[in-house]
Order: sequence, then C-alpha cells, then structure tokens
Amino acid sequence: MEEVRRIGAGGDYTIVLKRSGDQYVTLCLELEVAGIGYTREEALENTRLAIESYLEAMEADSLPPERPVPLNVLQEFLAGEERETVGEEPKLKVLAYA
Repeated sequence: MEEVRRIGAGGDYTIVLKRSGDQYVTLCLELEVAGIGYTREEALENTRLAIESYLEAMEADSLPPERPVPLNVLQEFLAGEERETVGEEPKLKVLAYA
C-alpha cells in the first residue's frame, strides 16, 4: 500500500510514497517530480528539495509550475513491484466534476 503525503514547498503537494527494493520512491502528483531515499524520511526530504529546485527553475524561466502527472506515468509508478504498508491507511478525498 502506498502512503500519500502532503508536503509544502511554497504550497501543498500530494506525494505518493512506496517501497521499491531496498529504497523508497516518491512521486509528486501535481508537478511530476520524483524522489528516492533509503528511508521514508530521506525520500520525502529529497522530494521536497526536488520540488523547491523545480519551482525555482520554473519561476526563473517564467513558466507555470503545474504539470500534473499523466495517468500512464502514475499507473506505471503504482504497478509492478510488491508494495508494503508504510504507515496508516491514507484518507483520500475524491472529487468529481460534471
């Protein structure tokens, strides 16, 4: 089971965290930024730093930062290797627009 976290880097971003082999990998759903680390904390910190760097680069180039993860990239990230629970079951809010 993946863990979904919200971390701030000038705003709130949704981070999906999962174990992959002997490391943890992350994916920011709003910005298509990833991170990796040997502990959950290291992976989340590396992701926070990557988000900050990404946002600085987008601002320097006067580009809009939002770049949501394409569905096929999210499916690939979630598929494959056996996943383990890395915390309590996340509470997700599902929004639907007509």
